[in-house]
Amino acid sequence: MRGRITSLLLLTASAGLETTSVTGFVLFPPAVVQQQPLRFDAKTTISTRHSMVATSPDDTNTNININMNTASDEVSTKPNPTTVTSTFKPSSKPVRRYQSLKKEPLIAILGRPNVGKSALVNRLAGSHSGGAIVADEEGITRDRTYRQANFLGENFQIVDTGGLVFDDDENTLFAKEIREQAMVAIDESSGVILVVDGQVGLTSMDQSIGDFLRKEVLPRMPVLVAVNKCESEKVGALNAAKFWNLGLGEPVPVSALHGVGTADVLERMFDEIVERKTAGVTNFGTKVQRLKEAKLKLNSKKQLPGEDDLDYKLRKYGIGDVAEKVLQEYEDAMAAFDSQERPEEINVAIVGRPNVGKSSLLNAIFGDTRAIVSEIAGTTRDSIDAVMERPAEEEGGLPTIYRFVDTAGIRRKGKIEYGPEFFMVNRALRAIRRADVALLVLDATAGVTEQDRILAQKIADDGRACAIICNKWDAVIDKDSSTYDKSVKYIRAEMPQIRWAPILFISAETGQRVGKIYNVVDEAIGAHRKRVSTSVLNEVLRDAILWQPPPARRNGAQAKIYYCNQVSTRPPTVVVFCNDPKLVNDNYRRYLDRKFRESLDGFEATPIRWLFRGRRQRDIMRARDMNGNPGDGGAGVSYPFPHAD
Repeated sequence: MRGRITSLLLLTASAGLETTSVTGFVLFPPAVVQQQPLRFDAKTTISTRHSMVATSPDDTNTNININMNTASDEVSTKPNPTTVTSTFKPSSKPVRRYQSLKKEPLIAILGRPNVGKSALVNRLAGSHSGGAIVADEEGITRDRTYRQANFLGENFQIVDTGGLVFDDDENTLFAKEIREQAMVAIDESSGVILVVDGQVGLTSMDQSIGDFLRKEVLPRMPVLVAVNKCESEKVGALNAAKFWNLGLGEPVPVSALHGVGTADVLERMFDEIVERKTAGVTNFGTKVQRLKEAKLKLNSKKQLPGEDDLDYKLRKYGIGDVAEKVLQEYEDAMAAFDSQERPEEINVAIVGRPNVGKSSLLNAIFGDTRAIVSEIAGTTRDSIDAVMERPAEEEGGLPTIYRFVDTAGIRRKGKIEYGPEFFMVNRALRAIRRADVALLVLDATAGVTEQDRILAQKIADDGRACAIICNKWDAVIDKDSSTYDKSVKYIRAEMPQIRWAPILFISAETGQRVGKIYNVVDEAIGAHRKRVSTSVLNEVLRDAILWQPPPARRNGAQAKIYYCNQVSTRPPTVVVFCNDPKLVNDNYRRYLDRKFRESLDGFEATPIRWLFRGRRQRDIMRARDMNGNPGDGGAGVSYPFPHAD
């Protein structure tokens, strides 16, 4: 198959599978896995439609034709029975890779293992608590991770890479893959900072990296040497002088731990980028110079070079258009330092157990080797961001940015020891809390495990929209017409915590149905931000109470539910007023949740948070006399007591 390589091409992967038609259901518990190896072929591509799904989920045809230029949606939708509103409007424009180089320059941080690259990235980006994982251990960082930073009013990005090792041996795990990630970071960047260890001194690995940068990279972009671990004012410059032999210019002594010299490195890097014009962004690095010139014109009492006598006197005494022009230039220079408007970002966290195909899914979505993939569990250490862009529907509007976050595999809490894995799991859990949508990845060949249920409960407790992604669907054999229905029924029974989440069966290896993830994310975002009017909510509540009144206790006490109201979104939160919240048990709360989902369309991918508050019936009736019934537009009297007229 041959696909057209365009700017809107998302997925570039193709593979084939031979299927066998044998009756029987073998998906759950553990299914038989095909032994045929599946690999990406960089020479072959497929194109995928935005709504990309075969109507039959057990379709194993891998020759999927998805054209991202087509905005039509082939999935049928059922009519909405009630009046609901959502603040999120999914765009019909095609998704494309986010070109960050056109908007912000990027600086790559390189160096051999364990010299403090991640610590320097955290220092420059100001992200110590939630930044890259730092430990006194080699090989913590493997994939390239991006961080937003700001210096002198200029926004830029920093990319952290793994330790470069040019000589492969048995002790250097993933050395080849780390080199490939570093080469990609160099190609994307506008400048490179080589980090070395000032306490250890110049090593053969530093020399080999320096030779490579001097011959291959320095002719294209600026390269600076940052000598880390030089906190001492006495010996810091002396330790940095040892690295003149690299031939990359004057080394700068810095301390990522204490922040010494980091401003000098960025100032020199900005000057080099402006001089060599490698930023790719107009007017980069000129804000400070413009402000200095504007201040000089505003405050100087002397005649400036190139200024005639008339303009000088008008500016000095604040007369005429000249004085207004000088003041306007100063205000524009100050306004340039204000925060720039950024497009909306939809955070999508890819979570799951180790070795279920999270990084493979990220690579399939991104259409590139964004994360290192191997059969070894725990390959991904830190959270990895991959950004996609969908243009705005209207001209002049901001595009929609999808930020997919690949997280480390989360094992059971009892198996995690304090160390790098402890921080890896914390980063993954934090990604769930910060996400708009969580994609819970399952292994179709292993079934649902206890750890999957724990992660599902975590997503529901955090109030995140969720979609269940059942990966490795191509590795399941003996599929028939009932396999899909049995699989869905099995997952619903095993994961009641997120019984409302949609289920998608995909293959990250072959790219099967990966393009439908965007549709699932858009629907989940719409449900997560949906708001329903109070009148509709109370109508559904009255019907639910008529069908099944709240249960009574042995002493005759029974909950009396008065009305409800939606108070917030993300997730949708409904407050129910009753006489005593303790009388409403968990079973009845689940019953209300089910009835609301059956009556209101659009809550299939988000949890609904229920809050029960106690109020006396006398207070409820007084509020109704004052403001009318909930949802009727406030009809009622404006005073609480008859004698107040």
